[in-house]
Amino acid sequence: MICKYCSSTRVVKNGKVRGKQQYLCKVCGHQFIEGSDFPKMRVESRIISTALDLYFEGLSVRKVQRQIGRIFGVKVSQVTIWKWIMKYSKLVYDSMIWLTPKLSGEWHVDETAIKCRGIQKWFWEVIDEKTKFLVSSHLSGARTAEDVTVLFVRAMAVAKKRPKAIYVDGLQAYEKGFKKVFYSRYKHRRVQLVKRVGIRSRVTNNIVERLHGTLKDRTKVSRGLKGSDTVKVLLEGWTVHYNFVRLHQSLNGRTPAQASGIEVENDWHELIKMATENKTQREIAYRRSITNKNEIELTEDLTSMVVMR
Repeated sequence: MICKYCSSTRVVKNGKVRGKQQYLCKVCGHQFIEGSDFPKMRVESRIISTALDLYFEGLSVRKVQRQIGRIFGVKVSQVTIWKWIMKYSKLVYDSMIWLTPKLSGEWHVDETAIKCRGIQKWFWEVIDEKTKFLVSSHLSGARTAEDVTVLFVRAMAVAKKRPKAIYVDGLQAYEKGFKKVFYSRYKHRRVQLVKRVGIRSRVTNNIVERLHGTLKDRTKVSRGLKGSDTVKVLLEGWTVHYNFVRLHQSLNGRTPAQASGIEVENDWHELIKMATENKTQREIAYRRSITNKNEIELTEDLTSMVVMR
């Protein structure tokens, strides 16, 4: 038996719950029962991962429900499927942002309009030219220099280094946001800003325009998006699907993550298991740091008491 949380084999039996064997992990301290590979889930894990894959490939929740019934012969409500999408989109996204892709350093930036409860929002993207990796994204209600600044700061947090060049259209906000994040007096740190790229220019933003088309394929079947918090999680899930699951012909049948040196299997099932393990490892590290801190404070208190005596 392997722990569903940390993949440890140091697992012992710990009673039964509703007739099913319960186990206790000696490493992470979590308890779990037999069944799905995903913790606290009664439905088989492959059904959940297939539902996420179908949804981010462009099917509506209703159609995902129908396909799950046809493939697995299982009846699942639309509400349950929606909860899976929201839960695991955030879980995997929060885990994947810790990975560092090897990028070409030539970034294409653009924005597209999407509807959120009937209100027009702007979705910004930064995509790497050679690897097609979606470096960062941002959802905003306007197109300001502050939004560009947020977008570039997020891109730097993922890339961990400055790009060589950034290609943008004629929007003035790009230049202002660029100067706030990338301006440098030193020649070796300078980043080239290529403005007004387009059809008539020598450099185009076709890479980002194609990305817009992929995003619209997902949003048009939803007849618009819901509240801002919901949209944020959905876009995070879509980013995971685009970077880590969806194969690209221009990358010889690889994902952008694989093209950028991140060797992970393009499968929601494996991504969820990896994300669960990573989250558990961070929890273990945090608990150990707190324990060590308490031990140090206790030792200092005892030392001070001895000195006072």
